[in-house]
Amino acid sequence: MFFLCVLWLLFAAKQCYSQVVVVETSDISYQIAGIFEKQAVTQRLAFNESMRQNQLSAPDVSANDENEKRIKNWRLDPVILQPSRSDSYSVWRHLCSVKSMQPIAIFGPQNPIFDGAIRDQCAIANIPHIQATWQPTEPDIEEETPDVNKDEINTEQTPVYKNISINFYPPADDISFAYAMLLEYYRWDNFAVLYEDDYGLTRIQKILAEYSNKYPITVRRLNPNTDNFKIFKELSEFKEYRVVLDCHVDHLVKYLTEARSVNMVNHYQHYVLTSMDASMVAKDLTQFQSNITWLSITDFETLQDAQHFLAPRVGKWTSETTQLDSPPVSDIETEALLMNDIASHVLKALQKVGDIKDITKPDEELCKNREPWSVGALLQNEILKMQSTGVTGNIEFNEFGHRVNYTLYVNEIHLSKNPAIIGTWRSDTRGEIVVDRPSSELLNQQQTSKHFIIISRKAKPYFYDKTKCPEGDETCVEEDADPKYEGFSVDLVKHIFDTLRKHNFNYTYSFFHDKDKSYGKYDPEMKKWDGLIGDLLDKKADLAVCDLTITQERKEVVDFSVPFMSLGISILYTKERKIPPAMFSFLNPYTFDVWMYTATAYCLVSIVLFVCSRISPADWENPQPCDKEPEELENIWNFKNCAWLTMGSIMTQGCDILPKAIGSRWVCAMWWFFAVIVCQTYIAQLSASMTTAMESDPIDSVENLAKQQKVLYGALRGGSTLDFFKGSKDKTFRRMYENMIANPVVLVTSNDEGERRVDKGDGKYAFFMESCTIEYKLKRNCNLKKVGGELDSKDYGIAMPANSPFRTHINQAILELKELTILDKIKRKWWEDKYGANQCEGTTDENDVEGDLEMDNLMGAFLVLILGLVVSLFITAAEFFNEVRNIVVREQVSHKEVFIKELKASLNFFQLQKPVLRNPSRAPSVTSTESAKKNTKRAANIENFIEFEKEVQ
Repeated sequence: MFFLCVLWLLFAAKQCYSQVVVVETSDISYQIAGIFEKQAVTQRLAFNESMRQNQLSAPDVSANDENEKRIKNWRLDPVILQPSRSDSYSVWRHLCSVKSMQPIAIFGPQNPIFDGAIRDQCAIANIPHIQATWQPTEPDIEEETPDVNKDEINTEQTPVYKNISINFYPPADDISFAYAMLLEYYRWDNFAVLYEDDYGLTRIQKILAEYSNKYPITVRRLNPNTDNFKIFKELSEFKEYRVVLDCHVDHLVKYLTEARSVNMVNHYQHYVLTSMDASMVAKDLTQFQSNITWLSITDFETLQDAQHFLAPRVGKWTSETTQLDSPPVSDIETEALLMNDIASHVLKALQKVGDIKDITKPDEELCKNREPWSVGALLQNEILKMQSTGVTGNIEFNEFGHRVNYTLYVNEIHLSKNPAIIGTWRSDTRGEIVVDRPSSELLNQQQTSKHFIIISRKAKPYFYDKTKCPEGDETCVEEDADPKYEGFSVDLVKHIFDTLRKHNFNYTYSFFHDKDKSYGKYDPEMKKWDGLIGDLLDKKADLAVCDLTITQERKEVVDFSVPFMSLGISILYTKERKIPPAMFSFLNPYTFDVWMYTATAYCLVSIVLFVCSRISPADWENPQPCDKEPEELENIWNFKNCAWLTMGSIMTQGCDILPKAIGSRWVCAMWWFFAVIVCQTYIAQLSASMTTAMESDPIDSVENLAKQQKVLYGALRGGSTLDFFKGSKDKTFRRMYENMIANPVVLVTSNDEGERRVDKGDGKYAFFMESCTIEYKLKRNCNLKKVGGELDSKDYGIAMPANSPFRTHINQAILELKELTILDKIKRKWWEDKYGANQCEGTTDENDVEGDLEMDNLMGAFLVLILGLVVSLFITAAEFFNEVRNIVVREQVSHKEVFIKELKASLNFFQLQKPVLRNPSRAPSVTSTESAKKNTKRAANIENFIEFEKEVQ
């Protein structure tokens, strides 16, 4: 029984023994040397801790026993070198003096001045040289490097060692290009550059070479050991709001504090920091409440995570002694963070080489002329080929040891309490900045309160003193947008800030106006802007809201919002005033002298015709045609008939009697010829003079205005309208500008003054003004009009200091007001309802036909007709009374009897005959006897004529 139990135990032991696997772990340690200057404490401690902390465990592929597993634990043993002096020779001597060192790679020194000697010594010994700092471009290194492409590196041929440094820091050219793309993204056209050392100037020159050489740039050097108030004050005087600052991260707060003392740090300044370590002082930068941007190769938000894998370790990087509170990873500079990436990347490459061949350590005496390290070229090649991921993202290199395929992050402090990553730049594409801003809701939650000072110009309807309603007037509606001012600008600002408050912006505002100022013009002598633009540049105000035109010259010094009103330049001119025709305007075709000469000719021709007709025998006729031998001849051409014939001829009415003699007919022919000429010229002149007469020649276009010399024209002094003519390439506009400058009297200081000049100028002055302001003027002065179309197209916008962080928000509010048609409602309110707006009646009649005459034109003719009729009545009355007197004398009757009987007979319109008034009590008069004789003689003549007819038959 006992024997069976022993057999069972042996069998069970055998079964258990078959499941046991022996794991053997072996540490493989290689030295890596690091050369540091004395002040590089953080980098040295980070190098020492990272090399010791990073380990790489990998199975040994050479183990053949299935029950035996070997694991190699790859480690790096750091060797710290601290030369006593910082020069190339001292550093090289210190490296060569350490005899007990067998490094597989050498790191540093992190100074571009004297790392060349170490790189050359590494090339002699075939030991990879590693760097992790900014280094200027050295084209000579690339020229000496063999022309080996990537495909050749990846082949199985024996690698060739290259005399290069493998730099884990981004290349200087890439960083410069990325900052150039950042300036391109912000569209900086003019800015200042500040640097503090020669390397800073090198970086700045490279950035500017990549960006552009078209823009004016102010360059100044800062001194980290003294104050720089003078430099920042100079920049303030130059109105420089965009600054590229190149300095060590430890000096950033110092320089910004000095700038803030001269008001060079506020919401409107924008600083671009070229330091990749600016994230270390990001919390300190937020106190300046300015716009600050920088690039980094690390994700600032990720480094702030308290659970970051480096968080427990970075406490050993900042001090030789143990610290209870470790700083956040974001407070560590980039060169120190790269130490962990170096350790991890080199270990992976070393392990890769170990899988290929056994690694023999280098000789102890590095600087002696012995055989190069046999594994050095292979290790260098594996480091270049290896791809890994570390704190700084993707880690890859090209054949020259430059880092490739990495990402730079764009960090920005912009109206927010904390920095934010707003975009990235990728080195593989070398393109523009890829923007990825935080959501607007998150950004709104980070907004700080802001009180805006708003300035304007007093000019209706944009901005004016508030009109108080009289007490007891219930019909009056008082504006409530502002306690002191009213107008289009006041309502516009109110609606903009109401819209911003709906989006959780804690913004307030107030208007400030101490005196009327111009829009703003640059003074070359004083080298500064005046007016509203000058106040914005001097930071006396945050916004300028009025009829301020957006021009290129102004956009170079201030920012503008999106347009809130579009317009163009046009001409304000007085309406053509009709001259009422004179009472006797029908006399206008001829002058007074012509009329006198014509009247004289009429009298003279009448006299000549009278004389000729009296002398000419043909005009003496037989009064009794039947009497062959008359005793007397009769001539009908007395002076009255001669005057009547000439009058009828010149009046184109003709006459029922005409002369028969050749001489008198020739007189009539000459008079008729003269009458034709006079009448036709009179009618031609009359048709022109009796149509609508204008007070002045009409101006219907800018071309007509430019060609003539009678009407002066002007514009607002120092305004954008005058600048339009100044900068125009059109010859007509340039000539008009020269005329206005040559006669400065035509320039005015306000639009109201220009309107008064036009209104009182009697058509002798025209004023160039924005079309929207002309529309406002025409609603209140019906004597004015707009001439022609618009000469250009421009816009009104809200001006603010350059680089204003509030522009985006104001633009969004204006666009929202446009979409809701609120801007149109505000304009209609102040253009068509307020300040005495009225509807001007049209001056043209719809039924009016061009060229027709009105009653005013013919009033004189009607008056002459009426006066002529009145005179004819008086003449007729005189003839009537004269006949009454003759009857009274002849018939010896009373005046009353004659008057009554003659008047009744004359006014009896149904009788064509009337009896001859006789006095029955009186004997036949001599006159009646003579009449009887005439009647007897006439009867005898009739009898003779009848007898003659009978004889003829």
